[in-house]
Amino acid sequence: MNRKNPTSRGSKNPVQAQRRHDLLVRGALTAVVVVFAVVVGAVLIARHHTSDTPQATPASVTDTGAIRAVSPSVATAPGTNSPKAVLTVYEDFQCPVCKNFEAGFGDTIDQLRTSGAVAVDYHPISILDRMSSTQYSTRAANASLCVADTGIDNWLAFHRSVYQQQPPEGGSGLTDQQMIDLATAAGAPESVAACITDGRYTEWVASSTQSVLDTGVSATPTVLLNGEPVSLSTPAALAAAVAAIG
Repeated sequence: MNRKNPTSRGSKNPVQAQRRHDLLVRGALTAVVVVFAVVVGAVLIARHHTSDTPQATPASVTDTGAIRAVSPSVATAPGTNSPKAVLTVYEDFQCPVCKNFEAGFGDTIDQLRTSGAVAVDYHPISILDRMSSTQYSTRAANASLCVADTGIDNWLAFHRSVYQQQPPEGGSGLTDQQMIDLATAAGAPESVAACITDGRYTEWVASSTQSVLDTGVSATPTVLLNGEPVSLSTPAALAAAVAAIG
């Protein structure tokens, strides 16, 4: 009678089979651990890279994040950069009420500023992105900061014209090219175009807006005189409030 050799081809040795199974399991577990380590490492590297990427900060803003406009004489006089009266204006370029405020009070504010009676701290914020299809509030605030970096006179001219050209709510807002045209017409150099189209200060605008909201400001325009709310009944009343500070 022929008997099969238990070690011949096709036979299964339980011990060897178990060893092969153990080796396969260990290999699979090792591969999983290596893949997991690679994924975790990649995530940590990505987070580290993101956290180390500096946020672009406009050169034109003060420590409070404002674009400060003062009389030329005050700006050039040593030791006089802290006037007795500071008018703080929180605004959104998509805000229709802000447009009306600029139209009604802009000339008076300019007169108060150029006379040296007040410094004006403008805070362009973006709380009305939902009112356009292209986040116009953020894009316009970014553009204004790009212009401010080229000079306060350029910014003041841009500030006025961008309100005069304010798009209706619910639309796409002004295009980047339209804002570039307004910026260069206001005196900014052609190089401002890259800053506007790249959205250089978009992250800064978001951060600054949140900081303003954290202070309790929730509507635009919000206007403060030396940190206190001021009546905006008429331009004459605003001028009187400034004069009362003495």
